[in-house]
Amino acid sequence: MIDQKDFERLAPLACEWAKAQEASILEHGVPLTADQTADARRAGVRDPGRIRVLVVDRIPLPEDKELADAARRAQIITDASQGVAIGYGVIIRADSWRNRELLVHQFAHVAQCERSGGLRTFVREYLLDRRSSRNFSLGPLEEEARTLARQICVGDRAAKPSA
Repeated sequence: MIDQKDFERLAPLACEWAKAQEASILEHGVPLTADQTADARRAGVRDPGRIRVLVVDRIPLPEDKELADAARRAQIITDASQGVAIGYGVIIRADSWRNRELLVHQFAHVAQCERSGGLRTFVREYLLDRRSSRNFSLGPLEEEARTLARQICVGDRAAKPSA
């Protein structure tokens, strides 16, 4: 568990890392397709035209060892991570690129970031949410994203007639 003193010291580093990652994703990522834009709107994103998606082999961890260790312990980014949303930037692991539910989940985080008022506020909210959850369990923000993605994707499958 990260104590309050370490949290207060690491949170600004996490915000700076997130800001740099978002800038890189926005520069190198690709815009959403029409279907992805529709999914982003359904997930609550107000401005899906700003989202960029970057496909990578591995979700990058912060270079700062202590911050990377904290991200792993909190299970925010691990070797198993398939995607992460950072502001309007979404990183998806190449082997998960076609996973619609994963993308919609990330769009839900983009919508949460918009609602919070911006990246810095959202990073702090998300970290506090995860920190206050028992043993770094999901927490309300993560649970909201999972539930919304499942509802959107399962709802669409149920609405389509079978061939």
